[in-house]
Amino acid sequence: MSSWRTRLGRLFEDHRHQLLSVVTRRVGNRDVAADLVQDVYTRLLQAGSRGGVEDDTKVLYASARNAAIEHYRSTKRRANALERLLPEQLGLNDVASPELRLEARQTLSMLDRALLELSPRAREIFILHRVDGLTNGEIAKRYGISVSAVEKHLARVMRHCQAYLAASHGDD
Repeated sequence: MSSWRTRLGRLFEDHRHQLLSVVTRRVGNRDVAADLVQDVYTRLLQAGSRGGVEDDTKVLYASARNAAIEHYRSTKRRANALERLLPEQLGLNDVASPELRLEARQTLSMLDRALLELSPRAREIFILHRVDGLTNGEIAKRYGISVSAVEKHLARVMRHCQAYLAASHGDD
């Protein structure tokens, strides 16, 4: 494992700039791209070598492209889920005023922006839990982490969103 760790570390040193460029072009945000590239490193570290340096380099680039594609898909799913929310789902009844509906939509938009500030992994865990309805145990199994780690991710996301909304409402 330590020889793989060393070889992967060298591969990342040699290719990090190019990987970051490839992913940034695809996702349009350098910070998000950096998070995705780091996630690729972590996953490959756990997965192990695929053979020679050339094969490992191909897997590295394919994994980075796949991470960018998956990020795009999850962002699209989140946007679609938010667009499909009806006022009733936000706790608004039929007598809610147009002003309250507008305020609810604006709050959803702010939450969407708050989620974009998070790491891809934290954002995906939150969406899997709140939008897709997966349990903490199912999410933990999917990511190979403990239920406690999932709970910590969810708590951090909630604190971040609450702080973002509080700061946004303070601007009014």
